[in-house]
Amino acid sequence: MGERQVALAHAELAARQLAEGAHGAALESIASALRLAPDLAPLWSQFADLVRYFNLRHPVPAPVRELLSQALEHPAVDPGDLVRPVTTLALSRPDPLAEPLLLRLLEDAVIRDAQLERLIVETRRRMLDEALPLPLMTAIAHQCFNTEYVFDQSAEEIAKVDRLRETILEGKTVADDRYAAYGAYRPLHTLDRPVPIASLSRRQVLEPREEQRIAAAIPSISGAQTAVSARVQAQYETNPYPRWVRMQSSFVADPSARSVSNVLVAGCGTGQHAIATARRFPAARVLAVDISRASLAYAKRKTLELGIEGIEYRQADILALAGLGERFDLIECSGVLHHMEDPFAGLRVLAALRSPGGRMRIGLYSEAGRRSVTRARQLIASNGFTPDAAGIRACRAAIRARADDALLASLARNEDFYSMSGCRDLLLHVQEHRFDLPQIDSMIARLGLRFLGFEFADSGATWARYKGDPLDLQSWSRFEQAFPDTFSRMYQFWVS
Repeated sequence: MGERQVALAHAELAARQLAEGAHGAALESIASALRLAPDLAPLWSQFADLVRYFNLRHPVPAPVRELLSQALEHPAVDPGDLVRPVTTLALSRPDPLAEPLLLRLLEDAVIRDAQLERLIVETRRRMLDEALPLPLMTAIAHQCFNTEYVFDQSAEEIAKVDRLRETILEGKTVADDRYAAYGAYRPLHTLDRPVPIASLSRRQVLEPREEQRIAAAIPSISGAQTAVSARVQAQYETNPYPRWVRMQSSFVADPSARSVSNVLVAGCGTGQHAIATARRFPAARVLAVDISRASLAYAKRKTLELGIEGIEYRQADILALAGLGERFDLIECSGVLHHMEDPFAGLRVLAALRSPGGRMRIGLYSEAGRRSVTRARQLIASNGFTPDAAGIRACRAAIRARADDALLASLARNEDFYSMSGCRDLLLHVQEHRFDLPQIDSMIARLGLRFLGFEFADSGATWARYKGDPLDLQSWSRFEQAFPDTFSRMYQFWVS
């Protein structure tokens, strides 16, 4: 047996060990696989998927540190999967920001930890007055840009940033670290000056300019727009969601790929969904539409950057798709319909676009699963928090101040809580509907569709013990009443 086959055998063993709860042994097995075949991208994806729930402490064994370091640079790895292990590793050190893995992670992901956020905020404040090590200042500037400057800013800090801007615009010689300090508070493209730090220039200047160029050239599908759609569009033009830098690139082709030649992704956002779909169906043509031109520009820039072919982006309201002459073997619409004025009208338009035998993958918010969001929206309404930078920062502070409220406290552990667009999408969206399963059952029945099942992993073992009918939404409704957090993200289901 060659090294490649032995590596794959180790990977299969790691998968079995993980399923059995033997996490340490699974890590050893996937490490063995990577030592034998480091060129196999799926092994790196498997490593990241395995280690994502690990709590690590300093010092970690050198081989594990090396694997994390390589994973942070590997295109098959979503750096978000490494946030927990790297964060816990850093926090176990006397000075968390002395952890090299954390500094690298700050560049490509959003850190989801309140303690580290406080440390970053304190360090950023010092950056306005001190020349700290440039790699540290650069990493913090990247992180603040990734979060869209969601961190709190004092009036004193704002005044200092204003003065720093004036100094830079005067054209005098300014040390490189001053650009990093400014970029930790405001995007560097707002200076309209060359930026001497290459990574910050690329991320904060060149890429936003490229998106502006791309946005102007994206074609539209015309159609009437409701007042609600106009408000939703305005939100996502200001706050494209989600912001991302890298995503997992190792995908297994869908078993049904041969029968799928035309795919519609309705509400593609910033492109992760469309790119993942194109990789699952490599021979298919993918039409990806979204209401936000800013989101589409981000999506297309990332698509070009990754060399993905077969995706066509267009700007459109879902209701405008009713005039399309095309039909699709697969329609995916996740996290979109519940932001429409009439979600059923949107679902009806999509259902009419299916080819004979075509399937749809739909994602809708659960009333039970979003109890914490409902509580937060009550808090927001009572305090009058506005969906702008100041209002979002105040909202986050108010939620953190209510740590004794279990529902609100759970929101501070949500990854969307740690970015401006994420927090707005999660808590201050201009339009949100939530559903229960009898309502979804009724909508499906009205359109003559057939429920094919849910797509979820968190409660699979619990459902197996429940022994309900997996194709009966009434049975699922009883299950959700017993386990109300089952669909805390949303219902993701298939219909035909």
